[in-house]
Amino acid sequence: MELILDFSTGTSDRNAAKRLNRIRLEDCGIIPTTYRNTVEREGQRIQERIEQKCEEALVHNGFSADGTLPEETPFTYDEPKSIDTQTIAAAAAELNISGVNPSDYESPDETVNISLDDVCVKRQTKTRPKDETVQQLKRVNNTVIHVQHKKRGYILNGATVLGALKLLIGFLLLNSLLRKQLVLFTDGARDLHSAISKMLKFANVKIILDWYHLEKKCKEQLSMALRGSKIRNTFLSKLMPCLWFGNVSGAILLLNNIDPEKVKSHEIITKLIEYLERVRGCIPCYALRKKLGLRNSSNKGEKSNDLVVSSRQKHNGMSWSNDGSFSFATISATSCNNEIPRWVNSHDIGFCLLSCAE
Repeated sequence: MELILDFSTGTSDRNAAKRLNRIRLEDCGIIPTTYRNTVEREGQRIQERIEQKCEEALVHNGFSADGTLPEETPFTYDEPKSIDTQTIAAAAAELNISGVNPSDYESPDETVNISLDDVCVKRQTKTRPKDETVQQLKRVNNTVIHVQHKKRGYILNGATVLGALKLLIGFLLLNSLLRKQLVLFTDGARDLHSAISKMLKFANVKIILDWYHLEKKCKEQLSMALRGSKIRNTFLSKLMPCLWFGNVSGAILLLNNIDPEKVKSHEIITKLIEYLERVRGCIPCYALRKKLGLRNSSNKGEKSNDLVVSSRQKHNGMSWSNDGSFSFATISATSCNNEIPRWVNSHDIGFCLLSCAE
């Protein structure tokens, strides 16, 4: 069973079944369909156990089973700790930055870094609908979360954003981390931000927009809005330094004052300004954070997505059912967390931070 689950994370069902049969010296051993069904079944069992541990932790700590905290239930979090004021002042002076608020720069050892991201794979259509005009879902979604505290980490997988955040709350409760400052790194998607606001409104949460996605957004929008790559690149050389230093107002001023003759779509410029206004509170001074050794990126979440879903499920010609995609992603997350031997031997999941899951 351990080999079955281990092989499923990196190769196709056909190749995994062939490899297993060769190890067992069987000419007519397990077939790919049986192999796939076995993995899906074990993935469902693992997820059921994770959900059970999560709900037990939630109920034990006064939460409802769906992860919400009743308004009448008190919740207090630890006083957030920042990097030493003198260290921040020295770094700010070196970068020629003034008006720095020390509380914006969290102490790495006293915070929990959380990266969230959605990943989609092609959906498998089992039956043709009677009404051909009915649009079927073309994608299967998984939400992957990477949790890091100091040098230890863990990967969580959920079928929905709200479901993944529920697992996150249960996990943090079991590891005595929910009362610490939570720093969440996202790509700026509306659904992620609204779900975080709904599920974690009681906690001490800071949301940071991943720098790579912010830069990518600006480049894509300005490519469509401006007349030619030279004009775009010249303007980006002024815009991106403003955003790198957290000067959102300056960036918006640049967009508002751009030469109309260089613009081919004022509507896109307006939408980019609206986007910056919407995510303003999630744009820090990236330059100072980098100088202080703090994270600016959700790359750990992106890497977790690649390990848990993309590397196995995003190949040419592949399509997945909802249950199949989710089960295989759960197995991959369990493997990344080094929990497969524990599951096979005791049918239990540790559900705790591990130094090997960084």
